[in-house]
Amino acid sequence: MSSEADCTLAAEIAQLGGLDLGELRDLWQQRLGSPPRFASTEVTRLWLAWELQAQARGGYDPATRRRLRQLGNSAEIDAAPKSTPSMAVKPGTVLTREWGGVTHRVMVLEEGFAWAGRNYRSLSEIATLITNTRWSGPRFFGLKRGGQS
Repeated sequence: MSSEADCTLAAEIAQLGGLDLGELRDLWQQRLGSPPRFASTEVTRLWLAWELQAQARGGYDPATRRRLRQLGNSAEIDAAPKSTPSMAVKPGTVLTREWGGVTHRVMVLEEGFAWAGRNYRSLSEIATLITNTRWSGPRFFGLKRGGQS
């Protein structure tokens, strides 16, 4: 790919940052056909940038395309998604996490969790209060690894 084409592609991708979801979908329709229906603005922007690069540079190499096709053909179409079992924690267990120089202790109850003198329905509520941002409570407290759902 020539450096002029690289510059044109880079400029086109840079312009995606200023587009709202409707504009991104319109551009997708013009360039690639039907856009994804249920993607957020940011996911659509990233996905469209990838698709434009793949269109300009050829996308996946033949071996990767072949492997993806094999995986798609071997997948069970009607199979329910497989989830990893979460670690069961017994009532009375105390979960500990240090955050911002403060050690937080959460007691597992029969129904819910206790932290800082109050009861909560979920670990995620507590993790969000501790960090001031949305977290998976089980992940925050180390009950799930980063890659698990």
